Amino acid sequence: MLKTKIFAAFLCAIFVLSSFAGCSDGSTADSYKYDLTNYSYSAGLDSNGFFEGIKATDFVTLPEYKGVTLPASVLVADQTEVQAQLDEITAQYDTYSQVTDKAVANGDTVNIDYVGSVDGVEFEGGSTGGMGTDVTIGVTQYIDDFLEQLIGHMPGEKFDIEVTFPENYGQDHLNGKDAIFNITINYIQGDLIKAELTDDIASEYGFATVADLTADIEKWLVEQQKSDFFTELMYQSELKGEMPKAVLDFVICADLINYQNYASMFGVSIEDFIVTYVGAESYDNYIETNMEYYQQSALYCLATQALAELEGLTASDMAVSDAGLSDYVESYGMPYLKQYVLQTIVAPAFVIDNSVAE
Repeated sequence: MLKTKIFAAFLCAIFVLSSFAGCSDGSTADSYKYDLTNYSYSAGLDSNGFFEGIKATDFVTLPEYKGVTLPASVLVADQTEVQAQLDEITAQYDTYSQVTDKAVANGDTVNIDYVGSVDGVEFEGGSTGGMGTDVTIGVTQYIDDFLEQLIGHMPGEKFDIEVTFPENYGQDHLNGKDAIFNITINYIQGDLIKAELTDDIASEYGFATVADLTADIEKWLVEQQKSDFFTELMYQSELKGEMPKAVLDFVICADLINYQNYASMFGVSIEDFIVTYVGAESYDNYIETNMEYYQQSALYCLATQALAELEGLTASDMAVSDAGLSDYVESYGMPYLKQYVLQTIVAPAFVIDNSVAE
């Protein structure tokens, strides 16, 4: 369960590093334009997750990858990192004490309920529905002096406050209107009460005990360290001549599809999104600024495939399943997932197994 959650988060971070997707090439000498309409993560890959029609060994010279010295630290989980992961999980269960014996002061975080009305009629969206909401006086933004009127009142009190909606509030029936809110102060937020990691919490992540959860995190961290070691090794590869244009285009598209998806949500073009929300001077400027990274990422992927070609390595359907990625086949396609497993598990394991301990 935890592995699947980690993959979902990590996947977004490695699109540029190890994803290749089909996007019709419309690039010119002066610009990088791609058709991302029918983007497919597995297009351009064969059934093993290799580039279709590309023999990677023709394009890269690999460093020595057999008999490399493996630092002992690669095989041992950093306990500081382990604890950080455990703390992140536990923090979701932290609570606060509830103070009920003092008056509300500026800066307090207060849990309140309210029901709002205009001209004696309650309006939609003007009530907490008895669910309570946390507000911090002087920080949380409410209309008019809504929150300041809570100062001096005690938890348990019920009282009315009066506010005026701005003229440009955005809702015709509320613009510029005077409103009354009936307030209930439930409590003032007190000191943080740190949660203790228990077997019950571990069970919510699919593990019987805290020890099992910890062991899984340690295993995952070691796998990441192995992958990082392998990645740094592959970065030492040398390109023979020019990078295949298809590979570079696929890497660029793998980055751009994220922005295309966001642009569609905002109802703007990808060019406008990259300028307005990413802060680049222009669409082409964004790509040119990141070109060194694209080239390095493409080299890494070619090098991994070259190693796989030389050593007969592939990622099987079972390896994808064992990695806990079966649920992603429909979204990403088996070729893409095989490429991911090859780059993060199979190829690193081969190098580690053929290394020499420090």
